[in-house]
Amino acid sequence: MLCAEQLGLGRGERMIVDGVGFEIEPGSALQIHGSNGCGKTTLLRALAGLLPPAAGSVRWRGMNVQAQPERFRRERAYVGHSNGLSDDLSVLENLRFAALLGVNPGGLGDARLHERDVLEIAGLWPLRQVRVGSLSQGQRRRVALARVMLERKPLWLLDEPAEALDDAAQAWLCDALDDHMQDGGIVVATTHLPLPTAVTCTHHLQLEGGAS
Repeated sequence: MLCAEQLGLGRGERMIVDGVGFEIEPGSALQIHGSNGCGKTTLLRALAGLLPPAAGSVRWRGMNVQAQPERFRRERAYVGHSNGLSDDLSVLENLRFAALLGVNPGGLGDARLHERDVLEIAGLWPLRQVRVGSLSQGQRRRVALARVMLERKPLWLLDEPAEALDDAAQAWLCDALDDHMQDGGIVVATTHLPLPTAVTCTHHLQLEGGAS
C-alpha cells in the first residue's frame, strides 16, 4: 500500500501542495490531475522519495520512505520528464545498465520478462543498437517505459507517461498499466488527460492552483 498522510510540499516559501492524503491498494492506480504549476510533478517526486515533504509523510507498506530510502528505491520505479536515459548508450545498453542498478528481489510475479519480448511489443527491437541520443522524443519515452516494465517493481511512479507517444504507443502503454495492476502492482501517474486504466480500480486526485 502507498499512503500519503497530510502531505505538504513547498516551493521556496510558498506551499504548493497542502494536506494531501490518500491510500492506494495493490492492483490500483492513482491519476493526478491539475493545471500547469499546481504541483503535480513536485508531488510525484515526493512520493518517489526524491523530495522531503514540508509536512506529513509518505509511507510504503507502512514504512516512511524518507527513513529507508535504499529499500524503497528497490521497490519503486520512477520516470520523470527527462526519462532518465543516457544519450550515449544504445537502447539495449540503457536497459541493461538500469537492470544492474535496480536489482529488485521482490519483483512482481515469478516469470521474468525478457528484453526482446518487451522491446518488440514496444516497437523498439529494430532500434536496439541505436544510440538513444539519436531517437525521437516519443521513442525515448518508450525506452524509459520499457525499462520500467523489465524491472517489474511493484510501484510505478510516472510523470506524464503518455507525453510524446503516438496512438499505437499509447495503446501499448495502457495495456502495460493494466497488466501491472492485474499482477498486483500500483500505478501513480500525473496526466493532463485521463489514462484509460480500469475504472473500478482507478482513483483520481485533482490538485488546485497553478498557472495555465
